[in-house]
Amino acid sequence: MVTTVRLSPLVEEHSRALGVDVVFFVVLYGVLVLGVRTEPRGLGALGVLAVVVVFHWLQMRFLVRLRFDDEGITVVRVPRRRRVAWSQVAGLVYTERGSGLPNSGSVYQLRLVLRGQEPPLGRFLTQVQRQELARGPVLMALPSLDGDGERRSDHLRRRVLRELAAHGFPAPEPRAWEFRTPLFSARALTAAVAMDVRGARAVAVRHGVDVTVEQRALLDRTLPGLAAEHGGAEAALREPDFTSFFFEGPGKAERAAAFLDAARAAVPARWRVSEGTLPAAGPDQPT
Repeated sequence: MVTTVRLSPLVEEHSRALGVDVVFFVVLYGVLVLGVRTEPRGLGALGVLAVVVVFHWLQMRFLVRLRFDDEGITVVRVPRRRRVAWSQVAGLVYTERGSGLPNSGSVYQLRLVLRGQEPPLGRFLTQVQRQELARGPVLMALPSLDGDGERRSDHLRRRVLRELAAHGFPAPEPRAWEFRTPLFSARALTAAVAMDVRGARAVAVRHGVDVTVEQRALLDRTLPGLAAEHGGAEAALREPDFTSFFFEGPGKAERAAAFLDAARAAVPARWRVSEGTLPAAGPDQPT
């Protein structure tokens, strides 16, 4: 299924097309002067300008759009067109930049983050570090990140985000520079960064979403009990497909390592136990 979303261009999109407008004007003027042997004056000059304005409008109407299909997304901008396969996309991010106009606010951009360019998950990064990593293709420019508006740009953003979600990429949080990956929830990413800032050690148990009654007892009693025996924090991060346990204070590394060994011995073989708040990916992870 193919879906095309024609975007409502902001100042940024208009400014990109100005170079093409200038080239078109020069060519049109040259044709009139050198080909027709007439130099536009008065109404003729106004007519030339009107043609250039119409040409600019046509660019904005037909050359600023997104095309979604089962294989990937096509980003059409003046004066280029870029095709990105879904397999190349790691996630999404909002970026922020000045509009370039006096007494005006920021312009936000919804960008793709390509594989190999994503930030290290669960690590605290400064804003400068996050800005350096957010260099993927721009999908659309936005006047704000308020998702409840009724402007045309708000409706278009919601439509674009629905299409992205339908292809497995959830919307970022409405804040600039926060990378959103489909691998983990925003809550899990926030918890991982918080634990990184605190210097805590963590052990993640990836158990999958299908847990039997007997296995539920492991999650609700056995593993929390083992964590407590090894001096783990009372609170744990519980996600539909994994659970993370935290260790802080003196000897946290040794206590976390001991719990990891004990957990591996207690859980089914198909469950994956690894260091870190976010579970390690691997071919043997449960589904």
